[in-house]
Amino acid sequence: MVDDSASEARFIKTALGTGFRVETFPDGAAMLERLHAGRAPDVVVLDWEMPGMSGPEVCQFLRGQSETETLPVLMLTAHGRPEDLVQGLRAGANDYVAKPFRTEEVRARVNALVRGKRLVDAVRRADQEKAEALAQLDALLTSSPVGLSLLDRELKFVHVNARMAKLDGLPLDAHAGRTFAQVLPSLAPQLEPVIRRVLETGEPAEELAVALKRAGPDAAGGESHLMVSFHPVRTPGGEVLGVGSVVVDVTRHKQSEGELRAAAEFRERFLGIVGHDLRNPLNAIRMGASFLIASEQVPPALVRTVGRIISSTDRMTRMITELLDFTRSRLGGGIPLTPGATDLGLVVRQVVEELELVHPNRTVRVESTGPLGGRWDADRLAQVLSNLLGNALQYSPPESTVELSLQGGPELAIARVSNRGNPIPKEELAILFHPFQRAQTGAHVPSGLGLGLFISEQIVRSHRGTLVVESGPERTVFTMTLPRAP
Repeated sequence: MVDDSASEARFIKTALGTGFRVETFPDGAAMLERLHAGRAPDVVVLDWEMPGMSGPEVCQFLRGQSETETLPVLMLTAHGRPEDLVQGLRAGANDYVAKPFRTEEVRARVNALVRGKRLVDAVRRADQEKAEALAQLDALLTSSPVGLSLLDRELKFVHVNARMAKLDGLPLDAHAGRTFAQVLPSLAPQLEPVIRRVLETGEPAEELAVALKRAGPDAAGGESHLMVSFHPVRTPGGEVLGVGSVVVDVTRHKQSEGELRAAAEFRERFLGIVGHDLRNPLNAIRMGASFLIASEQVPPALVRTVGRIISSTDRMTRMITELLDFTRSRLGGGIPLTPGATDLGLVVRQVVEELELVHPNRTVRVESTGPLGGRWDADRLAQVLSNLLGNALQYSPPESTVELSLQGGPELAIARVSNRGNPIPKEELAILFHPFQRAQTGAHVPSGLGLGLFISEQIVRSHRGTLVVESGPERTVFTMTLPRAP
């Protein structure tokens, strides 16, 4: 409140009541000095006639400063002429009250100016927050490692970030107002129908793989592999007004995948070559050891050692065979089959007899029902059954019996190998048929490469059959299902 009359100042302070904190000043200079030193008030009430600076002059000064140009000012005046009122409003006053005035009118007009100021402050804060949010968003879009753009309903670019411009090889200012087909003509036939579908349905289209010929002097005619997603941009009412695109450059990932694939293929081919070439020296070692045993010229003390040489070469031969099968399956050719008329019962009998020689103190009980004939590869099925029965004998208690049941149906033959022993942990069951995986149950220490079950499943799968396992507290059961004709 600025008034050179102390009594009028007190009167107005009383009129405003307890809802305001009022500071009074005898002249405009004192009030302006106070403004410069502290926080601006919500409303300034100015008397027109004052010593020094008049009310209109103080008002003009306030309007000339950026900090106070919107500060609400109520002018108190005894001037009743319209031209005087116009002068006061032109000086910057928001409202005026003519003297003599009623206390209710002063209070009502001050309250109205306070409400207006609070609304202006709220709008200003909202504008400032919006500007800060837009600045943050713009900084995020500019520094984003992925390409971002916005297309309107006519498929014209409204906004792109620097990463998007780098991907298509055009400067930022070359995008605005140009259509998708003008900017990316090579991708338009593939992607424009997708973008229009997003506009029509409002459903996003995500992770579309595209190849774009590299632009720019350093491109050297190469291709960029991109992963593109399109999302509808909606109004608050839900209307689709455009499409936002997100483009991720996955060229390096593609190159890394290719390098890893090539390295893996080389490694597997190398394993296949080494395994194949090791067979001949192993066969020579075994034949030599067998010849020594057959000649009966080996001293008795060395017979056991020669026998170990034979069993070790047999084990190495099996490991090499598994490596070769693994290599064939991984290189895409699959495990080769030679199907023919096969009696599954005869295959089982042969496998069981061989295992009983290796495990003379163990028992394998075989039960069969129904017809067991079909067109299968007998040697490969013998390999599967030998692996399953051999594992059952190794992982089961020495005094227990391993059970093999065969069931022949009209279209399928089913073989189940069951053994007692510690159950296979659930986390191992999920990966049991993966290569180089071996079950860890009980005190048994597994040997070999961990390829037996993987190859067995591949053989069964090549016969268009299935091989599954169930393991519980009482027993573990492997079930092989074979269609009669692979």
